[in-house]
Amino acid sequence: MDEQKGSILSSDISTPADSAGALRGVYCTIVAQNYLPQALALYSSIREMEPDRDFVILVIDEDRSDLSRDRPRLTVATTEVLGLPPREVSDLATIYDVVEFSTAVKPLFLKYLLVAYEQAVYLDPDTFVVSPLIELEPLLDEWGIVLTPHFLEPIEPGDAYISEVHSLTVGIHNLGFCAVGRQAIPFLDWWWTHLERECLIYPLLGIFVDQKWTDIGATLFNAHSLRHYGYNVGPWNLHERSFDDESSAWSLRQSGEQLRLFHFSGFNPEDPDAISVRLNFNMKEAGVGSNALTSLSRRYAARVLDARSMLGANPRYAFEADTTGKVLSKRVRRAYRKDLIGQGKRHNLPSPFESIDARAFKKWKIKSLASRVSAGAGDAAIAMKYAFPDEYNSMKRALPAQFTWLRKRLLRASRVRR
Repeated sequence: MDEQKGSILSSDISTPADSAGALRGVYCTIVAQNYLPQALALYSSIREMEPDRDFVILVIDEDRSDLSRDRPRLTVATTEVLGLPPREVSDLATIYDVVEFSTAVKPLFLKYLLVAYEQAVYLDPDTFVVSPLIELEPLLDEWGIVLTPHFLEPIEPGDAYISEVHSLTVGIHNLGFCAVGRQAIPFLDWWWTHLERECLIYPLLGIFVDQKWTDIGATLFNAHSLRHYGYNVGPWNLHERSFDDESSAWSLRQSGEQLRLFHFSGFNPEDPDAISVRLNFNMKEAGVGSNALTSLSRRYAARVLDARSMLGANPRYAFEADTTGKVLSKRVRRAYRKDLIGQGKRHNLPSPFESIDARAFKKWKIKSLASRVSAGAGDAAIAMKYAFPDEYNSMKRALPAQFTWLRKRLLRASRVRR
């Protein structure tokens, strides 16, 4: 690939052989504009650790190819590279919130990159490369798919600030890291068949965006679970991943391996010592903090804040609201998804992002109110069954006819599959 280039489209892809000395693999990430500071901090770490590595940022809600200028080996792409019709992109932006949309298109983006590169490594924008990811190329040659589990060791009950229930909720692997080779194309195709309409944050039905699907996909497609302690270290596994500072090459105490990739999930760069706010506890009080971790988090925070200062005020997510400025609620998105699945690819639903459809979309929202109430009642019924099991069973015995209705409602509400 060229040393410097702007936004790429499918027709612009060339093979690495076209550029002397190009590496076989590319690193990439996916963001909305509001997360560009983190993506640029990640880029800076890649430039520092692997200066010959190409890095591609997919921005889902704007063309920011201007950021490629004067940044060697950085390409900033738009959703045009996904190979989807514009209306299908709009539909995804409507049925999904920003996290769901960003994760849903991951297999399409990776597949796109595999046209030009033999290997592609996805990294969440809030990850930070600490040393070269040298283990990946041979592993991808052998396996084709490499994933990182949240944990590598059993957790004794009451022994840590987190439990293995975490993996039952969000998935065995953390998809802030995902490495694939060209032999993974069947896996990516299978993954997309689910994420196209089922990339939901929906714990009531055991679904968590792209991650829970790979619990199945890893088995179906023989993915390799990487047991290197230095990859995808994050708040959820710090109890087993303590490391020493930079003078010791960021070495992991448990294994002696080098720290490769840290995942700053739930990180506030203005309060770097807190490490993460996502797990609802104080990490220092939990005993997982260290001088080395503080040093790394402050270093990362400085990179993010520098990028934030350069970019200016954080823009609003472009698909947060319709053309009248009204925020698209989760219930509205779910109702639109239901109608979209019901009507299929050739639907005639009005787009919330086209001014010409503003009046029609407002009418659709009014018409969908019953569907939204019904969906909410379905979720409440599912929750009731487990939150109030005794009362639920009493209803079953005392009101068999009403229970039969409720049971049908539960089955209908849990029908996520198209």
